[in-house]
Order: sequence, then C-alpha cells, then structure tokens
Amino acid sequence: MKQTLLLSALCIFSSFIFVNGDVASDWIMFYRSIFNQYNKYSFPRVKQSHTVDVTLSYYLNGINNFDEVAGELKTVGFLKVEWKNELARWAEQPGGMSAAITDTMIPISDLWFPPLALVNSVNSLAVLGSSEDLVAVQNTGENVWRPAVILSSSCSTNPLYFPFDTQTCNLTFRAWDHIQSEITLKATDTKVRLDFFSPSEQWELRDTEIISWEREDISYLTFSLKIRRIPLWFVINMAAPIGLLGLLTTFVFLLPIEEGRVGYALGSFLTFSVYLSYIIDSLPRTSDPMSYLTIYIVIQVIMSGSVSCISVFTVKLYMKDEEARIPNYMALCIGFICCKFCSKDEEIEKEKTAAELEEKENDNLGFSPDEENENQQNQESSPQPEELPTSSKFGVPNIKWKPMDADGAEICPDEDRIAFLNVEVPRVGWKMVAKTIDIIFFLGTIAAHTVLAFFFLLPIVIQY
Repeated sequence: MKQTLLLSALCIFSSFIFVNGDVASDWIMFYRSIFNQYNKYSFPRVKQSHTVDVTLSYYLNGINNFDEVAGELKTVGFLKVEWKNELARWAEQPGGMSAAITDTMIPISDLWFPPLALVNSVNSLAVLGSSEDLVAVQNTGENVWRPAVILSSSCSTNPLYFPFDTQTCNLTFRAWDHIQSEITLKATDTKVRLDFFSPSEQWELRDTEIISWEREDISYLTFSLKIRRIPLWFVINMAAPIGLLGLLTTFVFLLPIEEGRVGYALGSFLTFSVYLSYIIDSLPRTSDPMSYLTIYIVIQVIMSGSVSCISVFTVKLYMKDEEARIPNYMALCIGFICCKFCSKDEEIEKEKTAAELEEKENDNLGFSPDEENENQQNQESSPQPEELPTSSKFGVPNIKWKPMDADGAEICPDEDRIAFLNVEVPRVGWKMVAKTIDIIFFLGTIAAHTVLAFFFLLPIVIQY
C-alpha cells in the first residue's frame, strides 16, 4: 500500500516534467528499473572509500532579527546543495521508454543526502531539511537539493562602538557524523548569493564571505555576514539627549543660588541614571570589550553626582555670615583668582597720581617768603605731640599699643599677613568665595565634557 501511494505521488511529480508520451507508464517503468534495487542508506560511491564532494551555496533572503543582548542572529534563506550519486544513474533513454528521461524530481526520503547541520545553532544541532523536500536528479548522477532554512545562529557581539557598531556573524555548516575523508564541503561562490535579499530596517548588510576550513579531520564551511547597525533611531532617542543633558549639567553653576540649583543638579543626576539603565538593557552583559557609550554615561553619572555635592557645598558657603573670618590661605587663593592684588596696585597708583596733582596745584598757588617764614615759626612754636608707640619693638609685640582698624576693632598682624610670603591677605567675603568656586567648576565641567567627548564619542563617529 505504501509503495502504491509513493508511485502515485511520483507520477504526479513527473507530470510537471514530461509533456509527451505515455507519462504514467514511462515513469512507473523508469522508477522500477532504476530505483527498485536502490538502497538510500548506501554511500553514493561505487567504491565506498572514495570521498563525496558536496558544494554549497547560500541564498540569503533577509535578516529577521539580531538580538545583541542574547547574541542571536535570525536569517531566512535557502541552500543549494550539490553532489554526485554514482549509484543512481541511468541511460538517457532507458530501454522500453517512449521518451528520453534525463532528469527528474525524487523525494529526499528515497535518496541518500548529506546530513548537513548548523554547528553554531542556538536551538538544536539537527540535520537540515524536511522529508517533503525534493531532489533534482540527473541521469549522470548529479543531485541538486534546495532546502529552505530559517537559521538561528549564535553571534559574538562587539558593542565597543555602540550605536555605530558593525558586527560579523557566521553560519558554520558541517556534515554530521562524517569526517573529511568521507564528505568534503566546498563552496561554488566566494560570496553569499543576494538574488532574493530584502534589506532590514535595523541592520545594513555590508559584506559577505565564504570560508572553507577543517578541524580534527572534519570539513567545515562558514558563511560570514558583516552587518552594520542603522543608528538614526539610537542617535535621536539616546545619544542626542545624553549630550544635551551633559551640557545642561554644566550650567548648574550659573544658576542663582536662591533659585534651587541643588534640585536641578539632583534631577540631572537621576536622568543620567535612567539613561544608563536603558542602555544596559540594550547591550550584552560583557566587559570585554565594554561600550564607549556606557563608559561615557557612567562618568557622566559620577560627574552629575559630584556637581550635586559641590552645589550643596557652595550653597552652604554662600549662606554663611559675611562677618565670619575667612581662612588666610582661602582668602589668598580667592584674591589671586579674582585679581585682588592687581586692583590694589591700581588703587595705589591712583592715590599717587592724585597726590602728585595736588602737590602741583599747591606749587602753582605761589606763597610769599614772609608767609613761608611765618608758617615755619608757627610750626616751631606749636607743641609737638610725643612719638606714638609702635605695635612692635625689636621684633617683640608692644603690649601697650595694639593696632586698630577704622571701626575700632583690634587688628592682629599675624592674621592680616602671611609672613613667609610677605603678602597681605585680601579682604573677601563668603559670597565672593562661593561665586568664585562656581566659576571655577563651571569652566572645569566644560573642559571635562570636552575631554570625554574627544576620548569616547569621537572614536565612535570616526569609525562609522
């Protein structure tokens, strides 16, 4: 019963090939004479020790998906597998046939075929093909098999230049349970066939390559696909907001302290943290190599947290009492930064100029000799005050007389001057200290963002 059904099916298949003659009778006689004694488990060589050369061509129809987190590439296409079966040959027109039969289609379940398997499959190491596949068989013994395949292969991801990255994925085949001396895999082309290829919306196919190699006396054939990510979606939704947030973080130090700059800095820090978690979900869990963009965002998160801490510190300085004394070294640094010493020299020069102008005006008034002698006599006759004691004598502080400022407050020489530098401490307030620190860190964060962009973002764009 089974053989009857098989012959009926073969008659239907043959009707697509032969168009004249007694098709059914010719086909039944042909199949019985050629394949009645054929054993599909026999190695397709007259001498069983000879090698079977199997040639492969891969027709890629499309890239379904590339999951870089799982490291899985899904492709759709079909293989063209060719080999020669010396046990399934016949004359061009067998005896008793009304027409010549040079080729026909035989179900693969009735023939020997190379047990091909995808070595780097992520699902299972199963032999490709289906029992419903047909093999084109010629009277010379040439067989051609075109199995449709949906392949899920493992692919090692390199996220270094994400989202401008280029990945190379391989589809490696071998003849299962056969060594190279039995079955050798060869390629008919040097590239993957793209006759029916449909471009992907996420990945661009850049190049293909076919590599034939062997290991441990086993023949392998690798179809290599080089694909590049189309980065527009990631640039608009990820890279651009990150760059803008990094720029806005620097302007924290220009906000008025009274307008809640600490809240702004904390909001920026939380936003960077959200983007970091989003990128981590889009990349494989690997540290060798790690994406430049991931390193950039981690540093940005650290910088944003540091900006929040510095903002709290400057607010605390700004809210201090202006009457509280500033440490000498801090005042000296702020004085140098704010050029207080330069302004002091300018004031001295202005005072000297005003004194010279006043002296010249007095000379131009013209006093008479009698008036000048009278003034000298008056000055000599007027009682002179005793010499005021100095604040120190022979290098020892004078306890009888202490220097006072204009408001009557005591001035300590040790607090107003740095002895080993011989520099007078400038008069600055806490508000000036806070504003100066803001300017320093504003310029510092801009410089830091520039350096980070040069080392982490520029290489990504250049290699693309």
